[in-house]
Amino acid sequence: MATIPKIVNKNIFKRAVFFFIIAATITILATIITYMINPDLKGVMESLGDKSSNQFRESTGIKKVWAYVVNNGFVVPLQMFVLTLIPVQFLYLINIISTAFLPGILFGVVLQVDSRKGIEIITSTIPHYFVEVFAFCLFAAVLFELNRAVRIKIRNLFKKDKEGISLVGKISETIKIYVVLILPLIILAAFLETYIADIIFSLFQ
Repeated sequence: MATIPKIVNKNIFKRAVFFFIIAATITILATIITYMINPDLKGVMESLGDKSSNQFRESTGIKKVWAYVVNNGFVVPLQMFVLTLIPVQFLYLINIISTAFLPGILFGVVLQVDSRKGIEIITSTIPHYFVEVFAFCLFAAVLFELNRAVRIKIRNLFKKDKEGISLVGKISETIKIYVVLILPLIILAAFLETYIADIIFSLFQ
């Protein structure tokens, strides 16, 4: 954490924390709503299963880690980056919202099936949830600055008094933070989900 101020300014870090609070709130609300509305459990589980690729479901060990890193470390950030280039604010939060929403549904379902087992599963999930979601939120906070630069560049096309801002510089800064901070956090989350979650869950048995 000591290196974060050297790479990310305080405003970006504060915005990342704010995004994380929103994501955690979405997960909590999704959990409560799912638990209260008593949905068709079989249908929900099948739906959640369909959203997971066969590669995720069939992979184990280091192969599962790699599948996780490919999806969450490259595919999702690329989707967020592309959405950032559209001059509409906060589109890049779509991935974070879905990432926060789906675990909430799952938590609500497992709590309905067996409240004790559900609490154990949720507890074992917390470490990798925190790291994964915060990594996305930190990336979103950086993309906030990049999206702002994109919107300024477009506005400059219609203004005589143009605001000075380097889009190339913002892209370079985004890539640097992604490589130095975001990707390592995603890799850490992959190991936490693959190995540590099972260890924590086994402690309750």
